Amino acid sequence: MTDHADGLTGFINRRLLVLTLVSTILASVISAIYTLTEFNIALKPLLIQKASAVAEVVREDTTLAVDVGVPFHKIKGMDTYLSDTVAKYPELTYLAITTAQGDIVYQGGTISDASFQSTMSGQQDLASQDMLQANFLTRLLQGSMELVQLLPLGDKSGVAAENIWLPLEHNGQRYGAVHVGLDTGFIRTQLTDVFFDIAIVLVAVLLVSFEVVMVVVMFYVSGPVQKSEALLKRQASGDFSVNQNLHGSGSIGRYIRSLNQDSQQLQQRFRNTLDQISEGQGRVISSPEEITPTDKTSSSPVRTRLRKLAERFSLMNVLKEQHGSIMDARIPLFVFAFAEELQKSFMPLFVAEFYEPNPWFSKDIVMGLPISVFMFVIAAATPFAGSWVDRWGNKRLFFWGLIPALAGYLGCAFASNVYDIIFWRGVTALGYAIITISCQGYIAAIVSSDNRAKGMAIFVGVLMTATMCGTALGGIIADRIGYQPVFLLSAFLAAFAGVLAWMMLSSDIDKDSKKSDKKAGASGGAMALFRNTQFAFIVLFCAIPAKIILTGFLYYMVPLYLVSLDASQSEIGRIMMVYSLVIIPLSPLASRFADYSGQMKQLVVLGTILSGIILISLYGEDSVARMLLAVALMGVAHSILKAPLIAAAMEAAEATPEVGRTTALGLLRTSERIGSVLGPVMVASLLVVYSFAEAMAIVGTGIVITGIVMGVFMHLSAKKQEATS
Repeated sequence: MTDHADGLTGFINRRLLVLTLVSTILASVISAIYTLTEFNIALKPLLIQKASAVAEVVREDTTLAVDVGVPFHKIKGMDTYLSDTVAKYPELTYLAITTAQGDIVYQGGTISDASFQSTMSGQQDLASQDMLQANFLTRLLQGSMELVQLLPLGDKSGVAAENIWLPLEHNGQRYGAVHVGLDTGFIRTQLTDVFFDIAIVLVAVLLVSFEVVMVVVMFYVSGPVQKSEALLKRQASGDFSVNQNLHGSGSIGRYIRSLNQDSQQLQQRFRNTLDQISEGQGRVISSPEEITPTDKTSSSPVRTRLRKLAERFSLMNVLKEQHGSIMDARIPLFVFAFAEELQKSFMPLFVAEFYEPNPWFSKDIVMGLPISVFMFVIAAATPFAGSWVDRWGNKRLFFWGLIPALAGYLGCAFASNVYDIIFWRGVTALGYAIITISCQGYIAAIVSSDNRAKGMAIFVGVLMTATMCGTALGGIIADRIGYQPVFLLSAFLAAFAGVLAWMMLSSDIDKDSKKSDKKAGASGGAMALFRNTQFAFIVLFCAIPAKIILTGFLYYMVPLYLVSLDASQSEIGRIMMVYSLVIIPLSPLASRFADYSGQMKQLVVLGTILSGIILISLYGEDSVARMLLAVALMGVAHSILKAPLIAAAMEAAEATPEVGRTTALGLLRTSERIGSVLGPVMVASLLVVYSFAEAMAIVGTGIVITGIVMGVFMHLSAKKQEATS
């Protein structure tokens, strides 16, 4: 968390984080088990009640036919009637009408001999009713034992249906029975969905807890302790400088102010002594240099010793504390990015609900337009980042960005057609671009040149964590309450992020901190960089293809593909979450390996080619499992690619010394946004003609070719350098 990992600050940080995370894990696991147990206990009686109601309706219809004189064995259309009834209810496996001896006369659905056992429906739910009356601990222990058998970890072979039956009687004589098969696999399926939803929530809770705990600990515990530790070390080394604008609250804050006040009193006594010595000179001494008179012949040993004393113990030195930390922007950025990512898992499906045929665009292209417009607006706003920060400052810019962001979310929540959605997503993108720019500028203004990479890594890490949590939870929420209410939730979270920014972002950040290459956005700088063939090849053949895959494959095609396989919205969110879940732990490892090996460009080429191969592997049989594997492997490929891509681009940009690093980084980011815009449009255009698998195979082939071209160019460049050297 901090650079002072070995002192008291590191001691407190480690233990607080471990204690909080362990407590969160235990509480979440117990809550998850109890929720699943309660769901299992409550579900079965409700299903039995529903099955009994269906059996009652069939019995009434059959009894009516027999009472009006239709022979029991000659009721026409009964098989079709039973089959249609079974098709309406996924929790039923069969409906059957038998004779009093148990011989099947009519049936709908599939009947298994092992499951066709006559049991009275009233006996089905006694155990569950007893469990509902038990105490919390009993339900938790007994229910968890049953969950082991029902969850997808167990053996699914031999799944049978529980039989519920009602007698058929005429004039007091029983002549048959109506049987309903309740699918026990349906209970398992429902529990499986709830299990994975709870697991997703558990992971999200842990990540959010980590973010919140880290910031709270830094603000209220380790931050003040670190300040007091630094102050004590400074005073122990003989430095009694006074901090002019020291802030702090709580007991640690009071302790810091007390130490600072001791330095103030010491400096005041020293100044009083100087005043007595300088009383006859008619002047005020404000610095150690003024203690010694300019006339060397009149200098006294006392003044010389006082000057040395002031310099040694900093008795006239005043410090001005810089307020602001990287952690200030962490939580507001996380909450806002989380709000934005809630829609990622269902955006194409949301647009499809409002689609109406038009002569300009096909349905596939229209479904990808909101994503492309969103990325285009961000790409258009990025070059203006520096001037916006200079004009308004980072904190103020955050609140300017909230206006279009909130308007965009509310506009989508009340949209009535596709064009409303496209327009308001563009408005939201402007707010997203402004807010992320303000947070990135805030962090850049705080970090020094030697830890700038670490600061930007925190920025990227927060966005990736928010992406993972928001994408998965957005799918779960949309599956429960619908698409448009999710936008209202996003608006609420964005407003809450604004409240957090007001409380946490400091207005004291130096707004005059200018980048060495402030004029980086000039067209001449861009042209000079693109004349740099290495930089141009990295951008065109690696950076842009990576973003095409991200938006075209992950954000656009994956939801549509999974819907075509009858996956639920929750399943779509879970599968898309795997991408970020893989990148979060692997990206730092890949970054360390890239720094250690120095093979930046080789890793970029490897990641690009691997991404294309993964897309090609989707060609063939459609399968949810295959898509899940492809998303996970894409996370691995992009973990390899993301870490060294920026470093390779910056290394290539060094061959153009007249263009600064900020210009190169800004141009790289803008180019990546172009890829983000092209991704959905390219895939949608291919889907007009080809299937999902064929479209991905075509895109994957193109990505592999770009990677090979980049590899060949690198090989030829290396040979050329060897020949010239």
